Amino acid sequence: MTKFYSKRSFWLTIIPAIAVMIFIALSMCSDTAAMITPRPDAVKDKIRIGYCQDGDYYEFDYEIFQIGKGLAENGMLSSDKLDSLRQGDSAPTVWSALSDAKSSCLTFVPEAYFDIASDDFMKLDDEEIQNKLADRIAEYDIDLMITMGTSAGCAVRDACPVPYMNFIASDPIESKITGGEEYSGNNRAWAHVSTGVEERALTVMKDIFGARSVGIVYNNTEEAYIYSGAASVDEFAKANRIKVMKQFVRDYDDYSSEAYETYKNDMLAAHRLLADSGIDLYILTTTGLEADDFYETLEPFIDKGIPVFSINSTEDVRFGALAAVEMFDYENIGRFAAANLNDYYNGASLSEIPQVYETAPFLVLNSDTLHRTGVKLSLDALISASTIYPKYTGE
Repeated sequence: MTKFYSKRSFWLTIIPAIAVMIFIALSMCSDTAAMITPRPDAVKDKIRIGYCQDGDYYEFDYEIFQIGKGLAENGMLSSDKLDSLRQGDSAPTVWSALSDAKSSCLTFVPEAYFDIASDDFMKLDDEEIQNKLADRIAEYDIDLMITMGTSAGCAVRDACPVPYMNFIASDPIESKITGGEEYSGNNRAWAHVSTGVEERALTVMKDIFGARSVGIVYNNTEEAYIYSGAASVDEFAKANRIKVMKQFVRDYDDYSSEAYETYKNDMLAAHRLLADSGIDLYILTTTGLEADDFYETLEPFIDKGIPVFSINSTEDVRFGALAAVEMFDYENIGRFAAANLNDYYNGASLSEIPQVYETAPFLVLNSDTLHRTGVKLSLDALISASTIYPKYTGE
């Protein structure tokens, strides 16, 4: 049974905006981790690590940076280049710094950085992507892949037998990146699991807006139903007697300007239909919209005073959505990852390393959209917001 936060527990956690973190003290990589059964392959002096992501998202940038900082903090590496960076620098920049790091136990292979949404991969089908990844992973003699996002996790899982750790996936259990919640049950698989991420975000949505009828748009495929969060919306709506109105828009995959214009116009048309359908609130799921196009495509909701709540990303709020909640404490998830990498280096199987780490939600608002929509929020909601963005005017 899905566990939802109560309204009382939400405000008690979000107003201080402090997540309760419990960590076992991190070991230095020269120490042998206690109570660990060594893996049969745990014989290398250094673990050669590669990286794979499925697009240019700030969540990936934040997390790989904080993993690096966690590894530096627990003594597994040192890097002047990493020390000169900040959260928000791009994943390729962070990977370059990690590749230059000094470490007695880890090697971040500079060439083993893959983005399956980049020009090198985007014209390939799934099988071709997997074959290309398998060839590159073998060529660079990679022992462990760090993956970001659902598609990257699935691609590496299916490409070859290399062990992997996955972060920032919508539902790593449902997408079969990992085999279980607390532990993966698989010697080559590990994923950060934060149970009920979308459900907790939707609980915040319900507490603040009290919507009884919501609209969503997503690509009508089995995979998109999961990674977009639409499945979580349906589950939450059923449990809370909320009506869900749906429109379907195909993702664009050839990345041409013509394909994007078609996608943008389809999104705008879908938004107009939903805005005219009598919904109380629009839930923004995964989207391929460019930042500069958010205001135009969300205008049908704003004109009718319909709040737009994103379960996709808090960046959507910066670009024009009314509200979202940040569900990830990147710094402490980075420390959690570093502790687990330390255990893996010292011989632990990925199947016996804990996967669950959860943090409290942080509310994010857009003041311009709030004003234009005419929505009145409670004082508690306004006070609890950790970030309030002004009108987006471009980078």
